[in-house]
Amino acid sequence: MSAHHAFKYVRGAIVPKPKVHPGYVITSKFLGGLMWFWIFYRAKQDYPVWFGLKHPWEH
Repeated sequence: MSAHHAFKYVRGAIVPKPKVHPGYVITSKFLGGLMWFWIFYRAKQDYPVWFGLKHPWEH
């Protein structure tokens, strides 16, 4: 029984860095920045509710 592997396992060998298309890198950085912007924006808007200083139904 023999298995055909694309790569041979070598203990302690350096793992090669994967090649990623530049479009994926740019898109992931944009979406990550957008996520943090949204989190901080919502924190600015809702911090009294988060910390119990105000009820969400009080306008």
